[in-house]
Amino acid sequence: MKIAEMRKFLILFLPLLLLLGCSSSKEVANLSAEDRFEIGKEKFDKKKYLDAIEDFKYILIQYPGSTVADDAQFYLAECYFNRGEYLLASSEYENLIHNYPTSEFVPLSRYKLGLCYYNLSPKSQLDQTYTYKAIDALQGFIEYHPTNEFVQDAERKIHELINKLAKKDYETGLFYMRREFYKAAMIYFDSIIERYPDSDYLDKAYAGKIECLFKRENYNEAIKVADEFERKFPNSDLLDMVRKIKREAQLNVGREMRTSR
Repeated sequence: MKIAEMRKFLILFLPLLLLLGCSSSKEVANLSAEDRFEIGKEKFDKKKYLDAIEDFKYILIQYPGSTVADDAQFYLAECYFNRGEYLLASSEYENLIHNYPTSEFVPLSRYKLGLCYYNLSPKSQLDQTYTYKAIDALQGFIEYHPTNEFVQDAERKIHELINKLAKKDYETGLFYMRREFYKAAMIYFDSIIERYPDSDYLDKAYAGKIECLFKRENYNEAIKVADEFERKFPNSDLLDMVRKIKREAQLNVGREMRTSR
């Protein structure tokens, strides 16, 4: 097509195309909140999350008091969650919980808020801010909705997250033990004993503390904690090691008593 013909084509048909575009935009703008939600939900179901986000945001801005406002808020959060944008998703779940406290989506939003932080929780050696947030959110979910179908999963995830925190302290304790900083190591073992008594690292923390006490020649305290270990963890894989340390501590106490006479 020659340039002159192309210009003539644009002059004739461009106004028509603009008119059709404006007409289409007006039709969308004139949709009810319910109709706009159905369009957004259809896009969501087809995993067209970016497109759906625009529809749900439009409803929240233009129809904040509509019957589908909480639906739009929830699915907006779901769009971000399904895209792996967990910080954005967490913010939108919180908006639903605070702005629509009577919504049917509140229980699931509390659970999904916990999942956002759970998915953001890093490896044990890194900063654990999101791990603490995940525990708080999931515990809040359980407290508010104790009969919900996702409670058991929330409990499992809390246990997993607590183990991650305990593992961080345990590995730090071992780090100081290898460098013979036994007093520093005991701080981390005591942290597990006091803060994470339900973790899988509890017997390891006790065993680490007993070894540190022995290395610091605090034999009586080592024996006392070893006795506690035997009562608490009769089936622990570390029991033989603890008993060996206890026997050596008892021998040292006996020697000290003989030399002091």
